[in-house]
Amino acid sequence: MKRVWCLFRVSKKQQVSTDDDIPMQKNACHEFVKNKPDWIITNELYEKGVSGWKKTVDERDEMAALKEGALNKEFDVLLVFMFDRLGRREDETPVMVNFLVQNAIEVWSVKEGQRKIESHIDKLLNYISFWQSDGESQKTSIRVKEAKKQLSEQGYFQGGPAPIGYKIVETAERHWKNRERRVKELVPDENEAQLIKLIYKLYVENHMGYRKIADYLNENGYRNREGKVFMVSTIQRILSNSIYVGLKKYKNAKGGIQPFNEKLRIIPDELFSQAEQIRNNRSSSIKEQDKFDIPRAGKLLFSGLAYCKYCSSKLTSNYLYRKSKCNNKERYYKNTIYRYKCPLNKGNLYGNHQQNIWGGKKFDTLIMNKIKFILSQFELKSFLDAGQNTKIDLLKIKERNISNLEKEYVALIKQHEKLNLEIGKALIGESSFTAEQLSGAINAIEKQMEEKLSQLNMVKEGLEKERENFSDVNYLANELVNWERKFNEADEDLKKAMLSRIINKVYLGKNVIEIELNILLSDYFEGNFN
Repeated sequence: MKRVWCLFRVSKKQQVSTDDDIPMQKNACHEFVKNKPDWIITNELYEKGVSGWKKTVDERDEMAALKEGALNKEFDVLLVFMFDRLGRREDETPVMVNFLVQNAIEVWSVKEGQRKIESHIDKLLNYISFWQSDGESQKTSIRVKEAKKQLSEQGYFQGGPAPIGYKIVETAERHWKNRERRVKELVPDENEAQLIKLIYKLYVENHMGYRKIADYLNENGYRNREGKVFMVSTIQRILSNSIYVGLKKYKNAKGGIQPFNEKLRIIPDELFSQAEQIRNNRSSSIKEQDKFDIPRAGKLLFSGLAYCKYCSSKLTSNYLYRKSKCNNKERYYKNTIYRYKCPLNKGNLYGNHQQNIWGGKKFDTLIMNKIKFILSQFELKSFLDAGQNTKIDLLKIKERNISNLEKEYVALIKQHEKLNLEIGKALIGESSFTAEQLSGAINAIEKQMEEKLSQLNMVKEGLEKERENFSDVNYLANELVNWERKFNEADEDLKKAMLSRIINKVYLGKNVIEIELNILLSDYFEGNFN
């Protein structure tokens, strides 16, 4: 008697029956064995919710059991409903079949008969068969993704939890797939929407960072839906989610966005744009190794913005204590003196360092006087014109980047076409490469193409956004109107935030103060003031 092992597999757990079985495949295999008098089923292997395309052979436990059973001579026949139940990867599944056959195991399918490797033609047919299965899996994946993409593009709710600020409600519309169900949609939740507005206000108007907003909410008794404290990552996601202006994102390689839906709006466009500008500015600062875009630590007004003129190092906050006599001349009090200090000069004025310590109170006053003098020459209309010219230059740079990325993408397409032509030669033995080698190369090129296309689309979207949005120029212009009055009325944190918006760095030297304005103001004033 031939000992038969059966393998049953479904890709999704929803396909498994309520009896924790895979009835259709099992029944077909049992009926097939009834017509083989010398066969007897001695073992059944189940793979429930396992993709034969996404998972490799090494990632599937039942494949390991098959290999071990074949090596130990525990069975004589492997039976599956169809060969794609064994796997759908053209670079691995034929190898598994070869392994079984070489270990004296017959490989059978209820629908396709026996799979052999006795001749070169058999091997070629094996490869072509699993290559087709691989292709069908890719097509299925593409169809499913495209269907979800189209539904998302049309604004349909695709399931999952509601983002913070929203709740899920049923509509009167019947579901397009199941007529017994109702279509669901997102609508703002009144209580959570107020929380979203507060978070944006704290970020834009109060210039609080993610951590400070989370601390503020938690200290004032706010909690998330699960009754837990707010995490920094939650605040970060909220401040970057365009759903709050009616543009819901959905998951795809291009970062798709559903059609504009005014019903989803919680905050105005201008507020979201201002938050986005702040995030981009801070992100750029981090990439440039300046992690204190809006400095908060220290008693000095320009902590995080002050740099040494001689070595370009960021100055640290430094302080010392001095004893001073009280009015009665018998008691002393301790006075704290804050200073800026260059960290690369430990007290010895070597090289070009002509000074390494600057008194905080004195130089804060000197710097502020220079800033107020600069801003006294500010004129709104001409600044807006200059800012728009700067924007135009930035747009040209992005356009050049897009052109370069498109050339790189076209080059990858040509490589992909050449490799596909070589596959045909490999199948008839006219190529110096094996089909497996070419398949690996094609997969690598396809991955590069996907990454390049995603990068290209992101840059294009950024370009379109830049073309449509000049809010950063307008926002800074609004900040500069009556700036000195706003500054004088602000608390210490807000003063530092306001300063960081108009200047990038302040360089201190011996009797020298150099102020580096941000790019928009720098272009407007034609360079730095010394």
